[in-house]
This record gives sequence, C-alpha cells and structure tokens, in this order.
Amino acid sequence: MNENLKFLKEVFEPESLPEESLPEFVFWGRSNVGKSSLINSITKSKIAKTSKTPGRTRSLVFFEYEKRIRIVDFPGYGYSKIPKFNELKIDRLIESYLRQRKVLKFIFLLIDARHGMKDIDKNILYQLDKILGSKIVITFTKIDKLKNQFDKQCLLQNNKQVNEIFHKTFFNTSIKNSNDIFLLRKFLFKSIEE
Repeated sequence: MNENLKFLKEVFEPESLPEESLPEFVFWGRSNVGKSSLINSITKSKIAKTSKTPGRTRSLVFFEYEKRIRIVDFPGYGYSKIPKFNELKIDRLIESYLRQRKVLKFIFLLIDARHGMKDIDKNILYQLDKILGSKIVITFTKIDKLKNQFDKQCLLQNNKQVNEIFHKTFFNTSIKNSNDIFLLRKFLFKSIEE
C-alpha cells in the first residue's frame, strides 16, 4: 500500500462531509469511463475500487494523498444500478458538495476517448459550468484503445471542441502511458502552489 495515500471517508449525506482542511480534486464521469483506474494510476495504488458492474457507487469517496491534497471519487453517471430514491439522494449530495465546498480546486470531467462527448456529458458540463466555470478540466481517458486513424481524428476534434467551444483545459490520458499520468499528477500539485 502507498504510505502517502489513505482512505479518508465515504460520504452518503452532506452533513458527513469531512472538514475543509485540504484542497480537493473531484473525478467524475460516465460509468465505466475508467475513473477508478485513473485515480489508482495517479496515486500509484489500488485504493479506488474498480467494478465489472458499472453504476454501483452510492457515495462520495475521499482519499488523502501525500497529506497535501484530497481526491474525491464521485459516483459514475449515465448507467445506474441504484434505486431511484437513492439516485435522488446522490444527486442532492453532489449538488450540495459542488455548490458549497470552498476547498474544491478542480473537477476532472472524464470522457471516454472512444466515444467522445455524449449528450449526457455535455449536459453535465453545462450544469457544472454555471457553478464552477474555470475549475472544470476535461480528461479524455482510454486513448490507448483508439483503434485507427478515424478514431484519433475524432479525438482531435473533441480536443478542439473542448478548447474552442467550451474553453476548458483538457488532458488526453491512458493509464498505460506513464507520461500522461505524470502530467496529470504534476497539474494537481502545481495547482495547489498557485
């Protein structure tokens, strides 16, 4: 286990959020986008649980990394095995977190590079933009799984759209490419020095 990383808390209710003592970075995206794998790669651990069945997470999960930052694992959206009542509870928890959390540094909105931005991603992005503006970073995942030149062109088009239309910082990542992960980790730590 990575000694610089610890599980802090799993939160089901806004009242249970941990005290705001360190900058927080949220990772969020559609179910099955590779969120847990990306968190594990950034932290050089296996602390975030990966699941073969997407849509099971019912909480916000907080990790403390190097006693300098917190990583917050949001439940995936778009494919849910969660009963409707609990879904509404999670929506309220997420909205409460996003609107009230003062230590939120950035939210990484993860997009599967093979599929690009779906309507649900754009809707989430528009909603987030109203609340967080420049704190949103788009992160395309699984770029190693792009099979051909057409797929790679689609990724470039998505990058252009994120940059020119949404005016957001973006990263193209693969957990198999240590340089991609290094750049993302560097971004996290550099942002807390500013």
